[in-house]
Amino acid sequence: MKESFYVAADIGATRIKMAAAVYKKGRLHVRETYSQDNPPVRKQGHEFADISRMMEALRQGLEKFSAKGTCISFGIDTYGNGYGLLDKAGNLIQEPHHYRDRRIDSVMENVRRHYADRQLYEETGNIPVKTRGLFHLYQDVLEMSPNIRFGDHFLPLSNLLEYLMTGEKGTERTIASVLYLLDRMGEQWNYPVFHELGIPAGIFGPISEPGKKTGEISGGFGRESGLTGIPVITVAGHDTESALLAAPGLDGSSAFVSLGTSFIFGARVEAPVVNDQSFENHFKNIRGAFGSYSLCKDFPGFWILERMMEHWRKEQPDLSYETICRAVQSCGKNTSFIHVSDDRFRVTEADLPSLIREYLRQTGQKPVEGLGETARCLFESYALQLRWCLDKLSGITGVEYRKLVAVNGGVKNRLLLQMFADATGLPVIAGSPLASACGNLLMQISAAGEAGTPEEMNQVAARSWAPETYESRSSSYWVERYQIIKQKGLFRETLSWTTELKQN
Repeated sequence: MKESFYVAADIGATRIKMAAAVYKKGRLHVRETYSQDNPPVRKQGHEFADISRMMEALRQGLEKFSAKGTCISFGIDTYGNGYGLLDKAGNLIQEPHHYRDRRIDSVMENVRRHYADRQLYEETGNIPVKTRGLFHLYQDVLEMSPNIRFGDHFLPLSNLLEYLMTGEKGTERTIASVLYLLDRMGEQWNYPVFHELGIPAGIFGPISEPGKKTGEISGGFGRESGLTGIPVITVAGHDTESALLAAPGLDGSSAFVSLGTSFIFGARVEAPVVNDQSFENHFKNIRGAFGSYSLCKDFPGFWILERMMEHWRKEQPDLSYETICRAVQSCGKNTSFIHVSDDRFRVTEADLPSLIREYLRQTGQKPVEGLGETARCLFESYALQLRWCLDKLSGITGVEYRKLVAVNGGVKNRLLLQMFADATGLPVIAGSPLASACGNLLMQISAAGEAGTPEEMNQVAARSWAPETYESRSSSYWVERYQIIKQKGLFRETLSWTTELKQN
């Protein structure tokens, strides 16, 4: 007998993951999964999000699941960047530029002709970072791109994919927030900023809350695959906000970290926090589901490691994460640190090993060579960066956090999670490696009336995915490393940090 299940698609910046789950007796049971790589496509010297590849992955995943059961509904969450514009006929004008495309290298210099960094932070509640959707839109304006010349309707990536499946247009609030397109409270489009930057206000439609039906799979997508009629639910479109719905034990005493292409660290707060401390330490305010807010910051995570793996695989084609972890464990003492928040690590770089060596040279540190040394340096840099962020977050909120909740694919890296626990001095509670998809599924059962409140969804999450705890081990090594890096000023968070290094 075929089962009936909910299907979630989590479109990451480097990988697409799908999951089909059955809801029984207050629990979600993931029955089937599907995944494939999601690299950008390079055309005419630029990188673009590969929409055709994404749509084909969604079709293949749905076909696989539909062969084994009945799909109750379907939802899509995506990484926090990317958008498309439709023309007046409803056609996608061009594939979205990938958010790391080098076209935005100098965009902030142009933005600063209109806004000082602090002024823009006051307007949006978000620290200016060039890879965000607002700044890509402004680059469209500067280039007078087809998006600006012919654009009629703006769609964030998650809603664009929904539109291509259903023909229905919409903009979900959490994904609009992380694109930096809403006002500080996350209530409405930031029309004053749009006006100042010359972004046409008429392209933005109504904002919707997650947990509502968008439409049904139809058109060419549905006919070709026999999937016509499956309801599509608008979930929390931002993958991190979706993951937090499935985060185990997330409460007022918890900090969180989502471990993916980017690492996103922060905590839930009752209202946006915009002050000197939050600005100086690059914390942003993102609107979540059910009126929640996250005070958080992101920095390049497995993006750096995966680019290094591409380099190493030229000599070791079968290189795995397990091999890297073994190399890290067998490596000798490390004394080098990479400030992974540095702006240079946010964009595509063909020769990342040379970039890392140059960074270490400029900061007066010992160079690292080979797989083991480089990976250990990177893992420890991730852990120490997290410790720094934790200290700054506590200073901003006044909360002494008692645990760190970790979600998404990086929780499979047990070595790294133990480093997090040891470096921060907190127990790390590891949730599902499919947390974004799981939060997506929870929002779908909420839309179906099965778990209508955040509290009920938390209860379902607690019953469905057993967490794993990594206890902190007392170690003078991490305390000493942290103090040395602080004394050297390598944690410094200023928007001109990269520029200053280049001048030295």
